[in-house]
Amino acid sequence: MKPLLLLISGSPHVRALQTLALESQGWQVHEAETVSAITAWGPRPDAIVLEASAPLDGLASEDAPRRALEALGVPLLVIASAAEQERLNRQKLQALFLGHPLSLGALVEAVRAVLPPGAQAIEGLHRPTILIADDDPVSRKLLQLLLAPFRFDVVMAHDGAAALELARRRQPDAVLADVLMPRLDGFRLCLTLRKEPRLAHVPVLLTHLDAPNELDLRMAQNVGANGFVRRTQEGDEILGSLLRELRHGGFVAAASEPSPSVDEHLHGMVRRLERQVGLLTQAERAVSESEERYRLIVAGSYDGVWDWDLRRRTFWCSPRLLEMLGLPPEVFLGTYEGFVERLHPEDRDAVVNALSLHLEQGTPYDVAFRLRHAEGGYRACVSRGRALRDAAGRPIRMAGIIDDVTERLRLLRETQEAVRTRDEFLSVAAHELRTPLTALRLRLQGVSTTLLEDRPWTPERLTQTLATADRQIERLASLVDTLLDVSQLQSQAPRLELEDVDLAQVVREAVARSEQEAARAGCHLVVNPMPSTPGRWDRVRMAQVVKHLLANAMKFGPGKPVEVALESQSNTAVLQVRDHGIGIAPERVEGLFQRFERAVSARHYGGLGLGLYRVRRIVEAHGGAVTVDSVPGQGATFRVHLPRGGATVDRDRDLRPPAQA
Repeated sequence: MKPLLLLISGSPHVRALQTLALESQGWQVHEAETVSAITAWGPRPDAIVLEASAPLDGLASEDAPRRALEALGVPLLVIASAAEQERLNRQKLQALFLGHPLSLGALVEAVRAVLPPGAQAIEGLHRPTILIADDDPVSRKLLQLLLAPFRFDVVMAHDGAAALELARRRQPDAVLADVLMPRLDGFRLCLTLRKEPRLAHVPVLLTHLDAPNELDLRMAQNVGANGFVRRTQEGDEILGSLLRELRHGGFVAAASEPSPSVDEHLHGMVRRLERQVGLLTQAERAVSESEERYRLIVAGSYDGVWDWDLRRRTFWCSPRLLEMLGLPPEVFLGTYEGFVERLHPEDRDAVVNALSLHLEQGTPYDVAFRLRHAEGGYRACVSRGRALRDAAGRPIRMAGIIDDVTERLRLLRETQEAVRTRDEFLSVAAHELRTPLTALRLRLQGVSTTLLEDRPWTPERLTQTLATADRQIERLASLVDTLLDVSQLQSQAPRLELEDVDLAQVVREAVARSEQEAARAGCHLVVNPMPSTPGRWDRVRMAQVVKHLLANAMKFGPGKPVEVALESQSNTAVLQVRDHGIGIAPERVEGLFQRFERAVSARHYGGLGLGLYRVRRIVEAHGGAVTVDSVPGQGATFRVHLPRGGATVDRDRDLRPPAQA
């Protein structure tokens, strides 16, 4: 016995299409406009289909239709939107909810799933044979999938000539033919079928991607086609036309020989169509290239791409986006909820609100947030997107990009810190250069004033003035040499002139040259007994190391003694400089030997912050290392470890970049 279905829909057009789809499976369908039909229903149906366009108010728990429905105890399929589904769920309606809008094929599959096993297959039911003629394999496959839920017998041909041969062998119940095919297009195929008595009655529907214009419709009418239907992604337009033709399509008379005027008109339209074929081919090629370009962009882009289908409730992420989060494709849920769950808890409300405002009011969606990585931690991201809306303005889809800016934020912070350090260095460098220049200028002004007043000069006073000026010039030269040297050290290792040197002698000479500076700082230089320590070193560079270490000790420990010691080991020499000054905070020790780094603020202590950097670069070039031990308030001890055999020098040393901090 045929299954009996009750179809309730408020839209006559939608109800008619759904009835055609259900009756094509051999099922009986009774139509109604409102849910009140449930109370007046006679025989017990096998299932009830309720479409969202029908008023749903009668399904409250106290209403008669609700009581009648529960008394029937049959499966209820409700085609409803998410909001309507939520309202009916709150009313505790027992039903199988289907999405809205719902395709005809999905409706047939849903009804088949709830029918009893014995009622799903109707004995003796004729399965129509549908011939699909299309030269595009993708279009053929889509049409085949579109017809799959109806379980028709589908045969396919790759062009018009092959379709004609299949039609002669199989005598199909209906033909779906693309108007643009090689060898024999859809128009000529239809005209040929109409001229063969055995096939003249077969309904022929012509299809194309674009909506038919006046020329297409007149051509279809002239060749005897049953209709011209535009192919869409949903396909309900083609299905509706096909189902109507399968039910009502009768004998179509073969096209008569046209009059000369009509023949000329038809021939002119064919020529015009052929001229358009070249343009269409170029357009298809451009679309194909554009799609390929888009795939390459998505695959190679640093940005992640997402696509949220609001009707199917799926959330697609590009491979790049999943890679960005460290997620294999099978782990991500592929839902909007799965995406929201990966947002940082502090960012979720802002992102959800931004999405809602865009979907409801069209407010631009451009937000920043953090996404959880698979290995823990969060990635800083920015996202932009836009919704696609239907003819009524309702959002049906939304897509956009997500850009991982974690590394850029890190570089921005480093750049900001580098700019701050640069500005501070320029300020300190200007002060350091201005100090000796000011002293030198005052001395020169004093000499100039004395000469103008024609006052006598004593040899002692002249010697003292020149000595002071010479010290300031020497200080300026030292500062300039330091700046130039550090600039070179940043791009290459220092050049070394290795020779056999007694390090003890180099240290004693450097200490002697620092005696005057120590006297001005009130420091007493204590030199412990030093054994002869021969080795292969650069004499000038090692003197610079001792000078910088002594200057550093006197700056941060004024008025207190500075101890210098040298230990000679079998393969290594260890130079030690100890002061009794302010010491170094533990958190400042690690970066102490970098450019522009200081143990204390530059506001209280002068200097360019380059001395210890030069020490490290020179010592490392010799194959050694420099360390520091310090207790805040008790001074610091710097130790320089040097291999006595000297560093291995090669020609490429000057080309290698310095070690990065």
